[in-house]
Amino acid sequence: MNALVLYESRFGNTERVAEAIALALQEAVPTKLAAIEEVTDCAETIRGVDLVVVGGPTHSHGISQHLRDTLECLGEHALDGVRVAVFDTRIPGPRLVTGSAAVRLARLLRRRGGWLVVPPADFIVEGREGPLERGELEHARAWAAEVLRAVGVRVHEHAPV
Repeated sequence: MNALVLYESRFGNTERVAEAIALALQEAVPTKLAAIEEVTDCAETIRGVDLVVVGGPTHSHGISQHLRDTLECLGEHALDGVRVAVFDTRIPGPRLVTGSAAVRLARLLRRRGGWLVVPPADFIVEGREGPLERGELEHARAWAAEVLRAVGVRVHEHAPV
């Protein structure tokens, strides 16, 4: 099993969450971390990956156009058999009010054949540009452990994740 954490970040908050998730995943499985700006061929980027974790900031109640365009290039069945998990960063409040990039990402990746292994996760920022609310990086590590358990990877509770 190997993993890819793919993210878009505008003010560094989503990047910090993605890094925390990738570090926690690396405790159990080989993991690559990549910013969406680094992706030149999305199909090639995910080739041979067993678990794809995608995150981005909530933008206009959903996914930024840049992130959407990058992921739209995946063919209809590009994620068949691939486990996926999604997260976003957003301001506090109900999803109905704030929107959620994670919910939209989940829908987009499932349409490409991805198997969503855990519910979409939200990580809260104090304002439009951040910073992350206190405890969100710990939340990210705990969520990564949940993802690992969902794909059948044993997570040692005493080990830092």
